[in-house]
Amino acid sequence: MKSNHLGIMSAEFTYWTETFKIKQFEIDTDGYALLSVIANYLQEAAGSHAESLGWSMQSLLDQNMGWILNRFTLDIQRYPKAGEVIRIETWPSGADRLFAYRDFELFDEQDGLILSARTAWLILDIKRRRPIATPDDVKEIGARSMRNARIEIEPKIPASDGDVTKSIRFPVRRSDLDINQHVNNVRYMEWVLETLFEEQNVRPRYMDIQFKSEGKYGDVAISERYAAGSGENIHRIVRESDGKELCVAMVRNA
Repeated sequence: MKSNHLGIMSAEFTYWTETFKIKQFEIDTDGYALLSVIANYLQEAAGSHAESLGWSMQSLLDQNMGWILNRFTLDIQRYPKAGEVIRIETWPSGADRLFAYRDFELFDEQDGLILSARTAWLILDIKRRRPIATPDDVKEIGARSMRNARIEIEPKIPASDGDVTKSIRFPVRRSDLDINQHVNNVRYMEWVLETLFEEQNVRPRYMDIQFKSEGKYGDVAISERYAAGSGENIHRIVRESDGKELCVAMVRNA
């Protein structure tokens, strides 16, 4: 159950803290939280903070705009178990002409670091389906940041070379869509990880995923995995009808 959220602000810095308890229906077959559950919690905390700053999803929708996640990178120290209470700290960590950046750190009740994450967001003109320039006050909020999450990120996700080692088809259902009427970003994460489940006890320790195009109701998405080295895989999700690349990802298992 979600509880105890607190926004803390100062002239130099603004961050948000929110706690969650991992439920029995949010775990994998090994008793640990699904990565998709953790990602949803991170975005729930981000949404709460954005609302407190006057940039909620609903306030943007009222202006025919919406927040769109472009890139999501997670460095995972361990996975929490069912019943654990986790604490998320999140804050705007910068902005440029098109992107607003937000960092996260997730802790257990003993203040042990569970994971670090960074996200890149843009604001979409919903009618034109095009990004708009980052507003000045969003840039100003990001400029206050004096803290960075403990995570290293490559400038670009490596290209997928060689042969496909695993491929799975996913027809897009209504339940896969978000409020912007396209496939939810966490669903893409699930489809990426599904190509790894033939291997036992796969628990990604690092995931870097970039969302490139919109998947819509009625599409069929193809999730492809390419081997990239020991414990590392490159992934692509493409639309079956035209081969359009919907997202790319790099996953490390160790």
